[in-house]
Amino acid sequence: MPDWNENGKFLKHGSYTCWEAVMAHAEEQLLSMHSVGANLPAQSEKFKRIQEHINDLVGCNVVAAPHWSTLAWLKNTHPVDLNESGEIKSPKQFYDACCKMAAPIVAVRIPAAGDPHEVLCNSEDVQGKFAQHISKPFISSGDHPQSFQVVRKKANKDRDITVFYWPFKNGLQFNNTASNAFKMQIYGDALVVQQTKEPCFLPRERFVNYYVASFHEQFSHKTKRKDAQLTLSTDEYALAKAEMSSQLEYLESVASANASSPADLAKAAVLPPPSGKELSSLLRARGQSPPLKRARSTVSAQTSPTALNAEPVAA
Repeated sequence: MPDWNENGKFLKHGSYTCWEAVMAHAEEQLLSMHSVGANLPAQSEKFKRIQEHINDLVGCNVVAAPHWSTLAWLKNTHPVDLNESGEIKSPKQFYDACCKMAAPIVAVRIPAAGDPHEVLCNSEDVQGKFAQHISKPFISSGDHPQSFQVVRKKANKDRDITVFYWPFKNGLQFNNTASNAFKMQIYGDALVVQQTKEPCFLPRERFVNYYVASFHEQFSHKTKRKDAQLTLSTDEYALAKAEMSSQLEYLESVASANASSPADLAKAAVLPPPSGKELSSLLRARGQSPPLKRARSTVSAQTSPTALNAEPVAA
C-alpha cells in the first residue's frame, strides 16, 4: 500500500496479489473512515493520492478488485450471503476478474504501404492477438500472428513494447518502415502495443496506451537539423574573388618594393678565393702550423750532366 509520512517520504505497507487488490484495500479503508467520521477530508485526499500514484505507475486507470467478501475461501469469515454467480471460487477466477479491460487501448498500426497511425483495440482484439488490425496473408503458419518484444533505451523501464506481425516471407508487401524500425524483415502490416511489467501472483499481461508520437520518438532516426548557411551567388563570388586578388597583388608589391633582383643577389653572393696568407692565419687560429714552403731546386750548369758531356764550342 503506498503511503507517505509527515515529511513526504514515500513508504510501502503490506503485500498484495496485484494492483487491483491495493485499490480495493484503499477503498475499504476510505469507507471505514467515512463510517466513523474520522477526518474525512484528509482521508479523501490520501485516497486520491494513492489512486493517482497507482494509475501513474501502471499507466492506466486501475479499478478495484472484487471485494474480499466474494471469495469462497473466506466464506466462513463474513455473514454476507452470495449467490453462485457472485461468488469467486478459485484464485484463477479472481485473477480473471482483475484482468478485465476497463476501456479500449490505443495501439500503433504500421501498414505495409502508408504511414503509422493509431487504432483502438478492445478486449476481443487482445484475446485474438490483434489479428483484426493486421492483414492476414493467404499463406499463414497459424491462426494468430506472432509477436516479439523490442528493447529500447528510450523506453520506460516499467514497460515492454510488443510487435505483432505475420512471420516469414508470406506473399504480402515488404514493410519498409517496420523493418527499418525493428531491424528485421517484416512483410505485411505490423501492430505495436505497450504492456506493463508489474508484479502479480500470476503472470500478468496488461496492455496500456501507445501513441504514434511515442513510436516516432523511440524508433525514428532523427538527423540533427543544421542552421541555414548564407551562400554567395555566382556573380557575387566572382566580384569577391577579383577584390581579394587585387588586394593580394597590392600587398605583394608593397612587400617587394625594396627587394633586389635575383641576378643582383647572385652576384653579391660570389666571393673571391682565399689567399695563402688567409689560409695560414686560419690554421694558426685553430692551433695548427701551416706547411713550410718548398724551395725550388736548381742545378748549376757546371754540374749538369748535359754540360759535362757537351763539347767546347770554338770561338
